[in-house]
Amino acid sequence: MKEKELSKNRKLDMQGFWKRLWFLISPIHSQIKKLLILIIMVETLSLVGPYILKLIIDLITGFKMENLNELIGLVVLMFFANQATSLASYFQDKKVFNIVVAARVFLSSNAHKKMVFLSLSYHEKENTGNKIIKIQRGVEKIAELISNFFWEVGPTILQVIFTAVVLFFIDWRFGLVILFFVPIFILQTLKINREVFPARLERHDNEELASGAMAQSIININTVKSFVQENREAGQFRKIMDKIRKNVYDEFRKIIRCNLKRNLVIDLGRIMIMLFGVFLVWQGNITLGSLVFAYTISEKALISLYRISRLYDRIMDSTEAVDRLYYLELEKSDIENAPNGIKPKNIEGLIEFKNVSFSYNESRIKALDKVSFKIQSGCLTALVGPSGGGKTTIARMIYRHYDPQKGAVLLDGKNIKDYDLFAIRNFFAIVPQEVEIFNASIRENIAYSKPGASFKEIQAAAKIANAEEFIDQLNEKYNTLVGERGIKLSGGQRQRIGIARAILANPRILIFDEATSNLDSYSERLIQEAMDRISKGRSVIIIAHRLSTIKKANKIVVLEKGKVVEEGSHFELAKIDGGLYRKLIELQRMGDVD
Repeated sequence: MKEKELSKNRKLDMQGFWKRLWFLISPIHSQIKKLLILIIMVETLSLVGPYILKLIIDLITGFKMENLNELIGLVVLMFFANQATSLASYFQDKKVFNIVVAARVFLSSNAHKKMVFLSLSYHEKENTGNKIIKIQRGVEKIAELISNFFWEVGPTILQVIFTAVVLFFIDWRFGLVILFFVPIFILQTLKINREVFPARLERHDNEELASGAMAQSIININTVKSFVQENREAGQFRKIMDKIRKNVYDEFRKIIRCNLKRNLVIDLGRIMIMLFGVFLVWQGNITLGSLVFAYTISEKALISLYRISRLYDRIMDSTEAVDRLYYLELEKSDIENAPNGIKPKNIEGLIEFKNVSFSYNESRIKALDKVSFKIQSGCLTALVGPSGGGKTTIARMIYRHYDPQKGAVLLDGKNIKDYDLFAIRNFFAIVPQEVEIFNASIRENIAYSKPGASFKEIQAAAKIANAEEFIDQLNEKYNTLVGERGIKLSGGQRQRIGIARAILANPRILIFDEATSNLDSYSERLIQEAMDRISKGRSVIIIAHRLSTIKKANKIVVLEKGKVVEEGSHFELAKIDGGLYRKLIELQRMGDVD
């Protein structure tokens, strides 16, 4: 589902918004229903105190000494009525607090789970900063909506309904005043929010852009500083913030103007209640206590109505954030796990590509074009060729980060799609060109592939990967924090951590994707030694530009422009006159390519 397109083409749809919100908070539906019953009880009790006050005023108006005990009894009863309301409000507040906390927890957890389970293609097309702010703002807005609704909006709606009923009971003319002014007030609130909706939509888009720009500047801070682009980054971010400021001015200028009209409606309602009340008391149709009662509850309802209009403005401000979280929840992974997929206890590691074609979403060029070849079990297979030939795409196909658009990838003679996705990935491990390092200790980074590993297992993996050589030189050794993306480590050190992580996973199929590129000779030698140690007894796939690293391969597959152009051993391919592999060897000898 194309979330941004859905968002941009969308109009203000309040009915749809409440349905989407209700869907997102489905785990707390039962708690919300219980809370609504509690709110009805609280609002009913809140009318008891003002009604007893009416009785007290009526009794005082024609006071006689024989009514003293009755008066004292009413005062005591009013005290207990107010205490009962206060106690019910306590349980209401406690319930609201529990629901808000629960909503924050499960919404954040669900969104995070959704993100990590979405396919790689989603993450490659979506900006990191945008994804983070989408979740954070969506969760915050929903939590704010829940607290505002159950502390303010819900009780106010009930107040207005109960007030209208009671005023009709006292005198139908009071009820007509409320029924006349409340709809006018509501219509004004709805109208202004429809007017400012486009500005809100644009503001949310710009806020996501700002978050994305900030994240990119910080993530790539080394490049920013290396090329002296601090002022450029700051200037670009300031331009986005200037757009947001304009959006905010346009939006809230209209709302503030509307507040003048809404205040006028509230004030006219107050005056009409008072004028009708005074007239009815003068005519003897109602008592003075009834007037106080009518004015007290109507004043409370009108003030709450104004407050709810402010809250409604904020609710409308939340619609876009809530919708984006909703669309994220509906986002489907491009890679579907087979229901009742095969969960093998072990695999041989025989991989076959049969007429596989694939192109990335943003490109018309085929990354793979009718590719067919086999990777034998327990053998070392190398993928070589110019950049853009499809080598890394093949690794992604094996891992099922992407699926072929045509053809099939077979594992041990079965379509890889027929296997349980998570079960089969347990047999794979990869060491990419840029090893992803977490902001944690070296021990935790190595153990990421096997969280329950003992320290002896971690240490053994580090030794095989030649990583212990530099780990022992660190003050905290395995407990050393390596910083975000391993910024405290060199490129070679990060690669060795990646190899140790792969070793600990004890995979049946091991992929090295340019694992020795861009490294100095010493680091390359250490990593090459580690690769040789862990390759025994496994199906190993090496993707490399440096042909010196793949001479020992049982089979070399040469790719160019998404097609397999040559296959064979190093010695077989080196003998082919005019062959691409031989050309690459000659170019590397001349130093024209790495």
